[in-house]
Amino acid sequence: MALVAGPVGAILAVIGFVIGLPEVLLAVLLLLPAPGCLWMALGRRGSERIGWMVITAGLVVLSLWLVWLSDRGVLFVFLGAALVGVAAAGAAGALHHVPRAGQSRLARSARRVRHPVLFVNPRSGGGTAERVDLVAEARRRGVRVVELGPDTDLPALARAEVAAGADCLGAAGGDGTLAQVAAVAVESGLPFVCVPAGTRNHFALDLGLDRDDPVGALDAFRSANSLRVDVAEVNGRMFLNNVSLGVYGEVVAAEQYREHKIGTALAVLPDLVGPDAEPLDVRFLDDRGQVRNDAVVLLVSNNAYDLGPRLGFGSRPSLRDGLLGVVLVEPAAGLLSPLHVRSWQAEHFEVDAASPLNVGLDGESVRIDPPLSFRVRPGVLRVRLPVTAPGVSPAALRPRLGPTRLAELWSIARGVPPG
Repeated sequence: MALVAGPVGAILAVIGFVIGLPEVLLAVLLLLPAPGCLWMALGRRGSERIGWMVITAGLVVLSLWLVWLSDRGVLFVFLGAALVGVAAAGAAGALHHVPRAGQSRLARSARRVRHPVLFVNPRSGGGTAERVDLVAEARRRGVRVVELGPDTDLPALARAEVAAGADCLGAAGGDGTLAQVAAVAVESGLPFVCVPAGTRNHFALDLGLDRDDPVGALDAFRSANSLRVDVAEVNGRMFLNNVSLGVYGEVVAAEQYREHKIGTALAVLPDLVGPDAEPLDVRFLDDRGQVRNDAVVLLVSNNAYDLGPRLGFGSRPSLRDGLLGVVLVEPAAGLLSPLHVRSWQAEHFEVDAASPLNVGLDGESVRIDPPLSFRVRPGVLRVRLPVTAPGVSPAALRPRLGPTRLAELWSIARGVPPG
């Protein structure tokens, strides 16, 4: 069906453009610069921001008006796009179950946990734990639950539970909460359970967990698969995802961030990525061995993120490469492309500065004295996953098209299992 839907959808889309000329074509052309205008608005303040927002809104309204005038043309275009989408989804679904060698290295855990402890941050994710009744669900599974208060010393509390006999540590909350509990699990040699109950849940995403099902993640305390993943450190402080210097570090450092996240970001962005943005006061060596001091944003991650414009964007294809991912955002000329992005991988990375730096460490604001020394600790965190979780991120599961995969698609279309 996917093989048929693709060309039929493309033909219908072309017919729609022809029938709807010139309205559909003009609508598309008007809509193309809208994202660029919106980006320009984010980097400015006051009347300039309002002006770019008005231009953006005007382009969108004009394009919708032209679509309305087009009548049958846009109907054909939408129908064609829908069929092409069906074709893409069908192809992706057909290849989704064909894993690449060595993707996750999952193994059924032979160890049964007898005294598991789950640390729950009830404030994370806008109260996700309370909304899904996570505490009661965990206790129903025989898991000891420790609820965290606003000023709880989480590492000390986790070490106390280990001393009392805990043989598995879990955390339900944001990535900052997860990192603190995972650090104690690493130093104690205990398995770790990730329960996605935060706002973004980036680590859960890269483990292949269903971020919309925190209760389902509790099954890892019972029968589970086991996976060893890397962690990273900056000046001895462990993190699971990344450390950000620049935009995100300054945004989360703002006092009003927790209560007004979007408003705080909009207020800070012009100073950080607008036309008058000043580079960070930091120095480091790039992948070419050159000394750099022109970074607007610098992000160092535990394994590299996939930043290509494709499925899986923003997730990490692997948590087992043993390398840091470094993303450098530097000023660049151009009206609609004011920033230039470079990325590379490294075993070690150092950043120097003249004064302490505000950084976003797994979503938490931290002030660190320079120099900042980053390293990866390969395979030191043993994660327990529900048996239903694939153990890999969307980037790792993205279908790769090539002669072999096309042959697999043709086999599936003929009803023959690949291989």
